[in-house]
Amino acid sequence: MNAQGIKNQDHLNWLICNENYAAQEKLDGMRCIAHVTKTGLRIFSRSAGVEDPTRPLEKTAALPHLASLRFPQLANTVLDTEILAPGVDAASLSGAIHSREVGRTYGQVKAFVFDVLRYRGEDLSHKTLRERIAVLDILNGALQSPYVIFLPWAFTAKGKWSLYESVLSRGGEGIMLKRLDALYVQGGRPANNWLKAKKSATFDCVVMGFTKGKGKFNDRIGAMIFGQYVDGKLTELGQASGMSDAERADMSLRPNNYIGKVVMIKGMERLKSGAIRHPQFAGMRNDKDRHQCRWYQNEQ
Repeated sequence: MNAQGIKNQDHLNWLICNENYAAQEKLDGMRCIAHVTKTGLRIFSRSAGVEDPTRPLEKTAALPHLASLRFPQLANTVLDTEILAPGVDAASLSGAIHSREVGRTYGQVKAFVFDVLRYRGEDLSHKTLRERIAVLDILNGALQSPYVIFLPWAFTAKGKWSLYESVLSRGGEGIMLKRLDALYVQGGRPANNWLKAKKSATFDCVVMGFTKGKGKFNDRIGAMIFGQYVDGKLTELGQASGMSDAERADMSLRPNNYIGKVVMIKGMERLKSGAIRHPQFAGMRNDKDRHQCRWYQNEQ
């Protein structure tokens, strides 16, 4: 989605209290575009295929229960959706759909609608999100199916806090905060249009090294390699970026000043392997000894 992360608690407070941002639950599914035709739904990925880089991959054949849904009165409507199956992560679901085994393997998935690009032939990309939500309300009443779910919105500060706390309390991903005056931009999201507030925890880890940067960072470090002590041995547990430009520049010039030092790594959760999901550099811990950074197997 190219959404930006929330910077800190103050940033989250500001967004939730800002009347120009509405909130929806953040889902961990597969982003797809659904075209409503007279004969059923056609489902496409957001990315193009290898054989034809100009054309998105069509997933319709792998989702027959969605393809068979017919709403002829809504033909030429295009929806932005998240394809989701309970208990199945995005990578596994994407692989199953790609191999057309989703029906046999995971049962019938659902399409969660969160935006609309076109309504009965009318291009809505020049409309604000506030205007597109009004169209989504119309579609919610007209497009009735147990396999198509319209994600609810929260507009007030109280509603946004309630949604955020509810999602986290049941183990959900978090919420998306979206600017109501923003236009729909194909293939990207301008700064501050979409922001994600996800569950997270902070882990104290040891810097073990750095990877070489790529693209605009090809003359600097790329990511920080970090680890913790497992049974007395420093063990690599992942790589993280998220450094400021000044921090990245200093780490590139003086990497040895950081190797062996303790850093805070922010992530969504610790996996059973010990790895940290979606890790990001969150700062230095100069007050902590490296040997205090321990992970005990099966500790979550």
